[in-house]
Amino acid sequence: DMKKYFPNTLLETGGDILFFWVARMVMMSLELTGKLPFKSVFLHPMVRDKLGSKMSKSKGNVIDPLDVISGITLKELNQKLADSSLPEKEIKKVGNVLLQSRF
Repeated sequence: DMKKYFPNTLLETGGDILFFWVARMVMMSLELTGKLPFKSVFLHPMVRDKLGSKMSKSKGNVIDPLDVISGITLKELNQKLADSSLPEKEIKKVGNVLLQSRF
């Protein structure tokens, strides 16, 4: 598995663990293999609940994304994003990702 999956090209994670986890992964990988574990890091914004608290399985305040999109069209989902408090640049990022995706 190591030959097949290491090194990786992308690590997707939240910015809140950048120095606690990602930096340690890099240091450990360099120490043990002499290689970086991934070429790029994609940091997504913090996902929060309606009260502004960080969503967490241990807190029990997570929602199933399938429940969010169940019974809604892409146009309606896009409108919900546009109506949200999400910064406009983040909404544009989502739109760009959707346009580049092949479903």
